[in-house]
Amino acid sequence: MLNSAPSVATTPSDDEAVDRIVEAGPRGALVLAGIATAIVVLIWFAFYLFVFVPRGAAL
Repeated sequence: MLNSAPSVATTPSDDEAVDRIVEAGPRGALVLAGIATAIVVLIWFAFYLFVFVPRGAAL
């Protein structure tokens, strides 16, 4: 079949390496999400301070 991938036999050392990687967890994704969230919060505060505060209170 044209679409079939060649079969690759995994060795126990490959399985152990994958298990170690999975056990380490998604640290990189969590760090990236944290940085993105911090950037959004900083932009929100900058927008608030430079746009809404100079207008004053709407009393």
